[in-house]
Amino acid sequence: MRRSRPSWIGSLLAVCTLMLCMVVPQVSAQDAAPSIHVSTAAGYTKTNTKFHIFRANTSAGRAASRQFGIASQNVKLQARSIGLGVPPVPAPGFYPSDLDFFGGQVVTQMSSHAVFVNASSCGGVASCWGNPEKFLQDLGKSGLIHVTDQYTGTFGQYGVGQHVNANATPTTNPNGLTVIDQDALVTIAHDAAVALGIPGGYNHELHIFLPKGIDTCFPGDTVCYSPDDPNTFAFCAYHGSIDFGDIGHVLLSVEPYQNVPGCQSAPPNPNGMLADSTNSVLSHETIETITDPDGDAWIANNSLIASGAEIGDLCEPIGNTNAQFLDSYLNLNGHPYELQLEYSNRFHACSPR
Repeated sequence: MRRSRPSWIGSLLAVCTLMLCMVVPQVSAQDAAPSIHVSTAAGYTKTNTKFHIFRANTSAGRAASRQFGIASQNVKLQARSIGLGVPPVPAPGFYPSDLDFFGGQVVTQMSSHAVFVNASSCGGVASCWGNPEKFLQDLGKSGLIHVTDQYTGTFGQYGVGQHVNANATPTTNPNGLTVIDQDALVTIAHDAAVALGIPGGYNHELHIFLPKGIDTCFPGDTVCYSPDDPNTFAFCAYHGSIDFGDIGHVLLSVEPYQNVPGCQSAPPNPNGMLADSTNSVLSHETIETITDPDGDAWIANNSLIASGAEIGDLCEPIGNTNAQFLDSYLNLNGHPYELQLEYSNRFHACSPR
Protein backbone atom coordinates (compact mmCIF):
# COMPACT_ATOMS: atom_id res chain seq x y z
CA MET A 1 0.00 0.00 0.00
CA ARG A 2 1.51 3.34 -1.02
CA ARG A 3 1.57 5.92 1.74
CA SER A 4 0.38 9.43 0.93
CA ARG A 5 2.93 12.23 0.88
CA PRO A 6 2.57 14.81 3.67
CA SER A 7 1.08 18.05 2.40
CA TRP A 8 4.07 20.12 3.56
CA ILE A 9 6.38 18.21 1.18
CA GLY A 10 4.20 19.09 -1.78
CA SER A 11 4.25 22.73 -0.74
CA LEU A 12 8.04 22.66 -0.40
CA LEU A 13 8.48 21.12 -3.84
CA ALA A 14 6.23 23.76 -5.34
CA VAL A 15 8.26 26.50 -3.72
CA CYS A 16 11.56 24.95 -4.90
CA THR A 17 10.21 24.58 -8.44
CA LEU A 18 9.19 28.21 -8.46
CA MET A 19 12.64 29.27 -7.19
CA LEU A 20 14.38 27.27 -9.92
CA CYS A 21 12.21 28.90 -12.54
CA MET A 22 13.24 32.25 -11.15
CA VAL A 23 16.96 31.45 -10.97
CA VAL A 24 17.51 29.94 -14.44
CA PRO A 25 16.64 33.10 -16.42
CA GLN A 26 18.94 35.16 -14.17
CA VAL A 27 21.91 32.88 -14.85
CA SER A 28 21.22 32.91 -18.59
CA ALA A 29 21.08 36.68 -18.64
CA GLN A 30 24.35 36.88 -16.77
CA ASP A 31 26.08 34.62 -19.33
CA ALA A 32 24.96 36.82 -22.24
CA ALA A 33 27.96 39.11 -22.67
CA PRO A 34 27.36 42.60 -24.00
CA SER A 35 28.79 43.64 -27.36
CA ILE A 36 30.07 47.06 -28.37
CA HIS A 37 30.90 48.57 -31.74
CA VAL A 38 33.61 51.20 -31.56
CA SER A 39 32.86 54.38 -33.42
CA THR A 40 35.38 57.00 -34.50
CA ALA A 41 33.59 59.82 -32.68
CA ALA A 42 34.37 59.76 -28.97
CA GLY A 43 31.56 61.01 -26.79
CA TYR A 44 33.70 61.64 -23.75
CA THR A 45 36.57 63.69 -22.39
CA LYS A 46 39.68 62.13 -20.91
CA THR A 47 42.60 63.31 -18.77
CA ASN A 48 45.53 61.79 -16.87
CA THR A 49 46.30 58.95 -19.26
CA LYS A 50 49.14 56.93 -17.73
CA PHE A 51 50.65 53.78 -19.24
CA HIS A 52 53.52 51.45 -18.41
CA ILE A 53 54.76 48.98 -21.04
CA PHE A 54 55.93 45.39 -20.78
CA ARG A 55 58.97 45.65 -23.03
CA ALA A 56 59.33 43.07 -25.78
CA ASN A 57 62.37 40.82 -25.93
CA THR A 58 63.61 42.77 -28.95
CA SER A 59 66.23 45.40 -29.67
CA ALA A 60 63.57 48.12 -29.80
CA GLY A 61 62.08 46.85 -26.55
CA ARG A 62 65.37 46.94 -24.67
CA ALA A 63 65.86 50.55 -25.79
CA ALA A 64 62.35 51.77 -24.92
CA SER A 65 61.31 53.74 -21.86
CA ARG A 66 58.78 51.91 -19.71
CA GLN A 67 56.52 54.88 -18.95
CA PHE A 68 54.21 56.83 -21.25
CA GLY A 69 51.85 59.65 -20.40
CA ILE A 70 52.82 59.73 -16.72
CA ALA A 71 52.84 63.23 -15.32
CA SER A 72 56.34 64.57 -14.72
CA GLN A 73 55.64 65.33 -11.07
CA ASN A 74 55.01 61.64 -10.40
CA VAL A 75 58.48 60.51 -11.42
CA LYS A 76 60.06 63.21 -9.24
CA LEU A 77 58.35 62.07 -6.05
CA GLN A 78 60.62 61.14 -3.19
CA ALA A 79 60.53 57.40 -2.58
CA ARG A 80 60.04 56.23 0.97
CA SER A 81 60.89 52.83 2.41
CA ILE A 82 58.27 50.67 4.09
CA GLY A 83 59.40 48.48 6.99
CA LEU A 84 58.93 44.86 5.93
CA GLY A 85 60.96 43.22 8.67
CA VAL A 86 63.92 42.60 6.36
CA PRO A 87 67.34 42.38 8.04
CA PRO A 88 70.04 44.79 6.85
CA VAL A 89 72.47 43.58 4.23
CA PRO A 90 76.06 43.06 5.42
CA ALA A 91 78.50 45.53 3.85
CA PRO A 92 79.37 45.87 1.04
CA GLY A 93 76.29 44.06 -0.19
CA PHE A 94 73.16 45.75 -1.47
CA TYR A 95 69.76 44.95 -2.91
CA PRO A 96 69.77 46.63 -6.33
CA SER A 97 66.21 45.84 -7.35
CA ASP A 98 63.87 46.22 -4.36
CA LEU A 99 60.74 48.28 -4.99
CA ASP A 100 60.30 51.67 -3.32
CA PHE A 101 56.97 53.25 -2.40
CA PHE A 102 56.07 56.60 -3.92
CA GLY A 103 52.82 57.11 -2.02
CA GLY A 104 50.33 56.28 -4.77
CA GLN A 105 47.22 54.13 -4.74
CA VAL A 106 47.39 50.32 -4.64
CA VAL A 107 44.60 47.83 -5.37
CA THR A 108 43.29 45.51 -2.66
CA GLN A 109 40.09 44.21 -4.26
CA MET A 110 39.50 43.93 -8.00
CA SER A 111 37.44 42.16 -10.66
CA SER A 112 39.04 41.60 -14.07
CA HIS A 113 36.90 42.00 -17.20
CA ALA A 114 38.08 40.67 -20.56
CA VAL A 115 37.35 42.75 -23.66
CA PHE A 116 37.70 40.51 -26.71
CA VAL A 117 38.27 42.59 -29.85
CA ASN A 118 37.30 41.13 -33.23
CA ALA A 119 37.38 37.57 -31.88
CA SER A 120 35.54 36.24 -34.93
CA SER A 121 38.52 37.21 -37.10
CA CYS A 122 40.59 34.39 -35.64
CA GLY A 123 37.94 31.79 -34.85
CA GLY A 124 36.83 32.77 -31.35
CA VAL A 125 38.41 33.30 -27.95
CA ALA A 126 40.02 29.86 -27.59
CA SER A 127 41.82 29.95 -30.94
CA CYS A 128 42.74 33.65 -30.56
CA TRP A 129 44.09 33.71 -27.00
CA GLY A 130 43.48 30.42 -25.17
CA ASN A 131 41.37 30.69 -22.03
CA PRO A 132 42.35 33.94 -20.30
CA GLU A 133 39.26 34.11 -18.06
CA LYS A 134 39.91 30.64 -16.64
CA PHE A 135 43.52 31.64 -16.09
CA LEU A 136 42.48 34.82 -14.26
CA GLN A 137 40.22 32.73 -12.01
CA ASP A 138 43.12 30.42 -11.15
CA LEU A 139 45.48 33.36 -10.66
CA GLY A 140 43.05 34.97 -8.21
CA LYS A 141 43.03 31.78 -6.11
CA SER A 142 46.80 31.29 -6.17
CA GLY A 143 49.76 32.17 -4.04
CA LEU A 144 51.38 34.03 -6.95
CA ILE A 145 48.97 36.94 -6.83
CA HIS A 146 49.56 37.25 -3.09
CA VAL A 147 53.17 38.25 -3.64
CA THR A 148 51.45 41.64 -3.81
CA ASP A 149 50.15 41.48 -0.22
CA GLN A 150 53.45 42.78 1.16
CA TYR A 151 52.96 45.94 -0.93
CA THR A 152 49.23 46.46 -0.42
CA GLY A 153 49.30 45.66 3.30
CA THR A 154 46.36 43.24 3.17
CA PHE A 155 45.25 39.85 1.84
CA GLY A 156 43.85 41.02 -1.49
CA GLN A 157 40.69 39.71 -3.14
CA TYR A 158 40.90 39.32 -6.92
CA GLY A 159 38.27 37.74 -9.16
CA VAL A 160 36.79 37.71 -12.66
CA GLY A 161 33.75 39.66 -13.84
CA GLN A 162 31.73 39.64 -17.03
CA HIS A 163 33.44 40.04 -20.39
CA VAL A 164 32.62 42.20 -23.39
CA ASN A 165 32.83 41.48 -27.11
CA ALA A 166 34.06 44.48 -29.12
CA ASN A 167 34.07 45.16 -32.84
CA ALA A 168 36.57 47.66 -34.19
CA THR A 169 37.76 48.53 -37.69
CA PRO A 170 41.57 48.53 -38.06
CA THR A 171 43.34 51.30 -39.93
CA THR A 172 46.72 51.60 -41.66
CA ASN A 173 49.28 53.81 -39.93
CA PRO A 174 52.06 55.83 -41.65
CA ASN A 175 54.44 52.87 -41.30
CA GLY A 176 52.05 50.64 -43.25
CA LEU A 177 50.99 48.62 -40.18
CA THR A 178 47.44 47.39 -39.69
CA VAL A 179 46.59 48.90 -36.33
CA ILE A 180 43.90 49.64 -33.80
CA ASP A 181 45.43 52.85 -32.55
CA GLN A 182 45.50 54.15 -29.02
CA ASP A 183 42.57 56.51 -29.49
CA ALA A 184 40.43 53.56 -30.56
CA LEU A 185 41.66 51.46 -27.61
CA VAL A 186 40.75 54.25 -25.21
CA THR A 187 37.29 54.37 -26.77
CA ILE A 188 36.99 50.59 -26.41
CA ALA A 189 37.85 50.90 -22.71
CA HIS A 190 35.31 53.67 -22.20
CA ASP A 191 32.50 51.90 -24.04
CA ALA A 192 33.21 48.55 -22.37
CA ALA A 193 33.07 50.16 -18.92
CA VAL A 194 29.75 51.79 -19.82
CA ALA A 195 28.32 48.54 -21.21
CA LEU A 196 29.27 46.67 -18.04
CA GLY A 197 28.10 49.42 -15.72
CA ILE A 198 31.49 49.49 -14.01
CA PRO A 199 31.86 52.33 -11.51
CA GLY A 200 35.02 54.42 -11.73
CA GLY A 201 37.73 53.65 -9.21
CA TYR A 202 40.15 50.88 -8.33
CA ASN A 203 37.94 47.80 -8.06
CA HIS A 204 37.78 46.83 -11.75
CA GLU A 205 40.26 46.35 -14.58
CA LEU A 206 39.53 45.95 -18.28
CA HIS A 207 41.89 43.64 -20.20
CA ILE A 208 41.64 44.48 -23.92
CA PHE A 209 42.72 41.53 -26.11
CA LEU A 210 43.72 42.13 -29.74
CA PRO A 211 43.72 39.32 -32.34
CA LYS A 212 46.62 38.08 -34.42
CA GLY A 213 47.67 40.45 -37.19
CA ILE A 214 46.57 43.64 -35.42
CA ASP A 215 49.31 46.00 -34.22
CA THR A 216 49.05 49.05 -31.98
CA CYS A 217 51.28 52.05 -31.36
CA PHE A 218 51.63 54.99 -29.04
CA PRO A 219 51.22 58.39 -30.72
CA GLY A 220 54.16 59.01 -33.04
CA ASP A 221 54.20 55.40 -34.32
CA THR A 222 57.74 54.69 -33.08
CA VAL A 223 56.86 52.69 -29.92
CA CYS A 224 54.59 49.85 -30.93
CA TYR A 225 53.52 46.27 -30.67
CA SER A 226 54.52 45.53 -34.26
CA PRO A 227 55.97 42.06 -34.96
CA ASP A 228 55.97 43.00 -38.67
CA ASP A 229 58.25 46.00 -38.08
CA PRO A 230 61.26 45.20 -35.86
CA ASN A 231 62.33 48.86 -35.80
CA THR A 232 59.24 49.83 -33.76
CA PHE A 233 58.46 46.52 -32.00
CA ALA A 234 59.05 47.77 -28.44
CA PHE A 235 56.35 46.23 -26.24
CA CYS A 236 54.23 43.12 -25.73
CA ALA A 237 51.49 44.74 -23.64
CA TYR A 238 50.85 47.59 -21.23
CA HIS A 239 48.68 48.60 -18.30
CA GLY A 240 47.56 51.98 -17.07
CA SER A 241 44.70 54.24 -16.10
CA ILE A 242 42.53 56.99 -17.59
CA ASP A 243 40.20 59.55 -16.06
CA PHE A 244 37.03 59.88 -18.15
CA GLY A 245 34.86 62.93 -17.67
CA ASP A 246 31.62 60.92 -17.43
CA ILE A 247 32.54 57.63 -15.71
CA GLY A 248 35.68 58.49 -13.75
CA HIS A 249 38.88 56.52 -13.17
CA VAL A 250 39.31 53.37 -15.29
CA LEU A 251 42.08 50.77 -14.97
CA LEU A 252 43.01 48.85 -18.10
CA SER A 253 45.56 46.69 -19.82
CA VAL A 254 46.11 46.14 -23.54
CA GLU A 255 47.05 42.59 -24.51
CA PRO A 256 47.96 42.14 -28.20
CA TYR A 257 48.53 38.66 -29.60
CA GLN A 258 51.41 37.19 -27.59
CA ASN A 259 52.37 34.08 -29.53
CA VAL A 260 55.08 35.84 -31.54
CA PRO A 261 58.88 35.93 -31.12
CA GLY A 262 59.66 38.75 -28.74
CA CYS A 263 56.66 38.02 -26.48
CA GLN A 264 56.01 34.26 -26.42
CA SER A 265 56.96 31.75 -23.72
CA ALA A 266 59.60 29.19 -24.66
CA PRO A 267 58.44 25.57 -25.08
CA PRO A 268 57.52 23.16 -23.65
CA ASN A 269 54.23 24.76 -22.55
CA PRO A 270 51.72 22.84 -20.40
CA ASN A 271 48.77 24.63 -22.04
CA GLY A 272 50.33 25.19 -25.45
CA MET A 273 52.45 28.15 -26.53
CA LEU A 274 49.45 30.30 -27.48
CA ALA A 275 47.71 30.06 -24.09
CA ASP A 276 50.77 30.22 -21.86
CA SER A 277 52.22 33.17 -23.77
CA THR A 278 48.91 35.00 -23.26
CA ASN A 279 48.69 33.97 -19.61
CA SER A 280 52.20 34.97 -18.61
CA VAL A 281 51.90 38.49 -20.00
CA LEU A 282 48.38 38.79 -18.56
CA SER A 283 49.62 37.86 -15.08
CA HIS A 284 52.41 40.44 -15.46
CA GLU A 285 49.96 43.24 -16.28
CA THR A 286 47.34 42.23 -13.68
CA ILE A 287 49.85 42.09 -10.84
CA GLU A 288 51.50 45.36 -11.86
CA THR A 289 48.06 46.98 -11.82
CA ILE A 290 47.66 45.86 -8.21
CA THR A 291 50.97 47.31 -7.01
CA ASP A 292 51.22 50.36 -9.29
CA PRO A 293 47.95 51.21 -11.07
CA ASP A 294 48.80 54.86 -11.79
CA GLY A 295 52.60 54.82 -12.09
CA ASP A 296 53.22 56.41 -8.67
CA ALA A 297 53.13 53.57 -6.12
CA TRP A 298 55.66 50.68 -6.01
CA ILE A 299 58.56 51.27 -8.43
CA ALA A 300 62.25 50.33 -8.39
CA ASN A 301 64.32 53.43 -7.73
CA ASN A 302 67.62 52.40 -6.16
CA SER A 303 69.42 51.10 -9.24
CA LEU A 304 70.15 52.76 -12.57
CA ILE A 305 69.66 49.43 -14.30
CA ALA A 306 66.25 48.77 -12.73
CA SER A 307 65.06 52.36 -12.36
CA GLY A 308 61.39 52.70 -13.30
CA ALA A 309 60.73 48.95 -13.20
CA GLU A 310 57.62 47.53 -11.58
CA ILE A 311 57.04 44.22 -9.77
CA GLY A 312 56.81 42.23 -13.01
CA ASP A 313 59.53 44.05 -14.97
CA LEU A 314 62.17 42.98 -12.46
CA CYS A 315 61.44 39.32 -13.20
CA GLU A 316 61.16 39.26 -16.99
CA PRO A 317 62.97 35.99 -17.79
CA ILE A 318 64.79 37.00 -20.97
CA GLY A 319 66.02 34.10 -23.06
CA ASN A 320 68.62 34.01 -25.79
CA THR A 321 66.77 31.62 -28.09
CA ASN A 322 64.36 32.99 -30.67
CA ALA A 323 63.58 36.05 -28.52
CA GLN A 324 61.41 34.00 -26.15
CA PHE A 325 60.82 34.38 -22.41
CA LEU A 326 62.13 31.55 -20.23
CA ASP A 327 59.18 31.41 -17.86
CA SER A 328 58.82 29.16 -14.82
CA TYR A 329 56.42 26.23 -14.35
CA LEU A 330 53.84 26.93 -11.65
CA ASN A 331 50.72 25.30 -10.27
CA LEU A 332 47.86 27.76 -9.73
CA ASN A 333 44.67 26.52 -8.09
CA GLY A 334 45.53 22.95 -9.07
CA HIS A 335 46.33 23.73 -12.73
CA PRO A 336 49.77 23.91 -14.41
CA TYR A 337 50.97 27.05 -16.17
CA GLU A 338 54.18 28.49 -17.58
CA LEU A 339 54.48 32.00 -16.15
CA GLN A 340 56.99 34.57 -15.06
CA LEU A 341 57.54 35.10 -11.33
CA GLU A 342 57.01 38.40 -9.47
CA TYR A 343 59.47 40.41 -7.41
CA SER A 344 59.34 40.10 -3.62
CA ASN A 345 60.98 42.69 -1.36
CA ARG A 346 60.62 40.14 1.42
CA PHE A 347 62.86 37.61 -0.31
CA HIS A 348 64.83 40.10 -2.48
CA ALA A 349 64.14 37.76 -5.36
CA CYS A 350 61.61 36.72 -7.97
CA SER A 351 59.07 34.58 -6.16
CA PRO A 352 56.02 32.39 -6.85
CA ARG A 353 54.33 33.33 -3.55
